Amino acid sequence: MAACISSSIGHDDQYSSNKFDESRCKRYFDFSSYENNDPLVNNVLSIKLACLKMVVGSLYLAKDNPKKPLGDDAHFIYEYYQTIGVADGVGGWAKKGIDAGIYARELMRNSLIATNNEPKGHVNPKRVLEEAYKNTNYEGSSTACIITLNSEKNTIRAANVGDSGFFLLRKGKIIYKSSIQQRGFGCPYQLGKCNDNPSVAKEMELTVKKDDILIVGTDGMLDNMNQSEIEKIVRRAIDDKLKAEELARKIGKLALYNSLDRFADTPFARASRRKGGKVDDITVIVAYFQ
Repeated sequence: MAACISSSIGHDDQYSSNKFDESRCKRYFDFSSYENNDPLVNNVLSIKLACLKMVVGSLYLAKDNPKKPLGDDAHFIYEYYQTIGVADGVGGWAKKGIDAGIYARELMRNSLIATNNEPKGHVNPKRVLEEAYKNTNYEGSSTACIITLNSEKNTIRAANVGDSGFFLLRKGKIIYKSSIQQRGFGCPYQLGKCNDNPSVAKEMELTVKKDDILIVGTDGMLDNMNQSEIEKIVRRAIDDKLKAEELARKIGKLALYNSLDRFADTPFARASRRKGGKVDDITVIVAYFQ
């Protein structure tokens, strides 16, 4: 196996402003409607199922870097197959002159295509990752998390590689947090031709109920948000009847603020044993179960 490339490299890079810039709320590869191989961008969607449906909104804040305006994150939302995914290209490849964001975007594009070949309502996230991995031939590597809603069992199935992941909340309380896969601090499991393959993916299946909320993100969100902060924002969103996209925006805004705070008590600060947040690309997907 090639030497591990840490996704935390580049922590000292800075955003150009501490202010939340609405124009930087990019949504790349948000394929919210995909029919006849024709992906269309749409920020909020309804996924209709026999019992439950997901109403989904997303936000992507790329780290301010003129040389890489698209950043390293990518994600997709596929309405017809009730499936979403996030990926985070491992930034350490930049030392070798390789843009890992290209790998992440291609991995998510191929994941969407692979999802289209799955039986509707019975998408197998690990199989999707296996097919996407096989067809992604760019240099680099990426974490990945694919989640789908089973229309018959009212469960979500997930396959996760690395330090992207998700929270499942019920009545404003976190009832499940996906675990991180890493070989050491800053060295997550990562899909790539010279790294890991989908056989390492952790699979899980969870029952969901009406009014549950799923929050999916890359480490730019997870490293900068404490669970108590997530719960507080979600409870306010429930009280204020915010839409999924509005909640995604609030979570992303606070994650960005924390990432720029040199004294913030964040999961990254505790793991690295130094104060402050982690400046990184931030992807947030919020799904309401209705």
